Amino acid sequence: MLLVAVPIVLMASGCGGGSSSGDTSAPPGTGGGGGGQVVEIPIADSGFAFTLTTATATAGTVTLSAVNPQSTTHDISIKGNGVDEKGNQVADGGTSTVTATLTPGTYEYYCSVPGHEDAGMKGTLTVS
Repeated sequence: MLLVAVPIVLMASGCGGGSSSGDTSAPPGTGGGGGGQVVEIPIADSGFAFTLTTATATAGTVTLSAVNPQSTTHDISIKGNGVDEKGNQVADGGTSTVTATLTPGTYEYYCSVPGHEDAGMKGTLTVS
């Protein structure tokens, strides 16, 4: 008996945008093969802040992606409604990502580096 394995590659793509404040969201169905959606929440050029304090997503597999232009290490993490996931810490143009399966509700995205969330590095993600 011959078994053939077929690799499946799932690729999620993000939505770009030059918005420096307000809401951001990835359109439903973004990404190939049901890989989920990516919501981009860049880290500010300086200080302890994301460029967006609110974002939206559709329920399902969601990846938050944060490019960090600073030399200070940051990440993007998410918590709420039973979810508590931390992203990778990056600096100098690196990208931190965190992926979770989210149900409708309100979540907090934040930087989990000690002291950064308390300094205001956080925002609200609303999932519908």
